[in-house]
Amino acid sequence: MIREADIQRAIVAYLDAVMVDAIRFAVPNASRRTKGGKASNGVAGMVAGIPDLCVVESGGRALFLEVKTDAGRPSPAQSAILTRMHMLGIPYAVVRSVDDTRAALAHYDSALRAAERLGQRAPCLHQR
Repeated sequence: MIREADIQRAIVAYLDAVMVDAIRFAVPNASRRTKGGKASNGVAGMVAGIPDLCVVESGGRALFLEVKTDAGRPSPAQSAILTRMHMLGIPYAVVRSVDDTRAALAHYDSALRAAERLGQRAPCLHQR
């Protein structure tokens, strides 16, 4: 089975190839285990559940991507953040491949253009 890290690498390579004018970054938000087994970030500002990748285009338009394997599901912390992002109108997508990412970008672009014509915010993407 393909690992989430491998899927993310492929998605990053795709984004770098097709979105040359955008800023793409990973959110290093994974906690580490201490010798005693406790989860610890150790860095101020980290928030459990924040999506793995963010793509920011001109004008500050951003899309967040949560990367999962075919069998993977968002954790409770991720689900809570995705729900909050949806309520705040922050675009996100749960993606499992480069094809999912391509579809999410196309949907986001279409929704963004339609919303701009109507003077509204772009709607959030839904989880797969």
